[in-house]
Amino acid sequence: MQLFHRNILVEAFKSPLWGQVADEVPPPWLVRGLQSGELVINRLGGLTMNTPHGVQSCTAGDIIVLFADGSLGFETPETLERDFEPVIAEELQQAA
Repeated sequence: MQLFHRNILVEAFKSPLWGQVADEVPPPWLVRGLQSGELVINRLGGLTMNTPHGVQSCTAGDIIVLFADGSLGFETPETLERDFEPVIAEELQQAA
């Protein structure tokens, strides 16, 4: 068996905890998802969405991720820290 590692670029937004204000302004892709009904605020203060694989939900404090292909996903802060590495602004300028 051969193993592969894939580096992917994602944009992430941390949903605020219940009753708290977000650390940053929600990105346009998140606002569009809420306006279109693709994303719905759930009873847990997080979001819910339908996917081809079923319904996915997150809770307040979880991370909403926009993947390069335009799809959305949810990660816990622990999973994001474990599986993703932050991109430094200088690295983005060099890549451009």
